[in-house]
Amino acid sequence: MSSEKPLILDFAQTDATKLILPRPAILSSHGAKWEGIHVEYHRQPPPHQCPEHCFQQHSIGLILNSVTVTGILNGKHYGSEPWQSGQIFIGAAGTDFQSSAVEEPEFMAIALEPIDFDKTVDESTNSNQIEIIPHWQVRDPLIHGIGWALKTELESGGLNGTLYVDALKNALSMHILHRYSAQKPHRRDFEGGLDPGKLQIVINYINDHLNRDLHIAELANLVQMSPYYFSRLFKQSIGITPHQYVTQYRIEKAKQLLKKPDLSITYISQQVGFHDQSHFSKTFCKIVGVTPKKYRDSL
Repeated sequence: MSSEKPLILDFAQTDATKLILPRPAILSSHGAKWEGIHVEYHRQPPPHQCPEHCFQQHSIGLILNSVTVTGILNGKHYGSEPWQSGQIFIGAAGTDFQSSAVEEPEFMAIALEPIDFDKTVDESTNSNQIEIIPHWQVRDPLIHGIGWALKTELESGGLNGTLYVDALKNALSMHILHRYSAQKPHRRDFEGGLDPGKLQIVINYINDHLNRDLHIAELANLVQMSPYYFSRLFKQSIGITPHQYVTQYRIEKAKQLLKKPDLSITYISQQVGFHDQSHFSKTFCKIVGVTPKKYRDSL
């Protein structure tokens, strides 16, 4: 480890990885309305050397090809070893890291904001005592699957929306807590779902704010719960996730508005919370079976 002060890598900053990587990210969540999570997809030229730097967020490196990697994680040296697609390393915020690769590495960088992470898991453990243990060259099918889902969401331009990303982020956070932290999280009983009064508060809020991006954290705050446990209890009460509920409600609202011929399809898509008409049409067709135009023509 160098005696010089390591670079600070803050994924909240646009193009932060330019400090340590020669090529910009092929895909990045910067510019998306994602909260508490930053995601980048990279292919870097061989031989690849990543200088010493310090994570500002809890960070995951997910390898997506076969590549030989040497690394130093929190002062521990790891010799040149062949990695396979799906293997990961994990380091908590404040971890020092550097690496080199012989071949062209293809990978995803996933960073979780510590404050958001603590809010997600705070009903499972004392967030002030969370210690994420560094791991190197671990195979984890769940993180691999979540990584691919996040990559697909970036490629689609955010087709599934912020609630979908929030659900992936919360699942990832809880998985890290359960598998990679020093603490043993508390188990909580999910029987009974949300209190009916609290459930109605959330549903009314969704209905009143359907025309904009919604996040699980803001819905959970309405009933003073962590996002993860709110999502579990909401699904137990309704039978579907918050993301699925909001999507279905948006389509039902759109079907009502399509009965009014003076309203354009573009206007309707905006009123029910879609970023653009293309996303609206794809989602509508997926759920209803026909495009909004064909649905309107059939009325």
